[in-house]
Amino acid sequence: MNRKGLLDAASALEDLAAGNVPAAAQVAAGAAALEKIHADYPGWRDVGDALFGLKALASGSGMDLDANGRQRAGRLADIVRSLIDQI
Repeated sequence: MNRKGLLDAASALEDLAAGNVPAAAQVAAGAAALEKIHADYPGWRDVGDALFGLKALASGSGMDLDANGRQRAGRLADIVRSLIDQI
């Protein structure tokens, strides 16, 4: 696993949870790291959700998250951070 990429993914998700727009480079690096994990564990829904959200952002789609969406982004950031602890 790519520790730096996972840190980028978690930080980007935390930015979304706070209602901010994450840096494009951070989003791209985070999506790439999550894509590698998702390839090995395609049934892992939370990783898939985080990956597809970051990929949408990287492709230029905007994210206008409501309170529930921001809460979900925060939860996904926690899950991604838990993966970092396993490295």
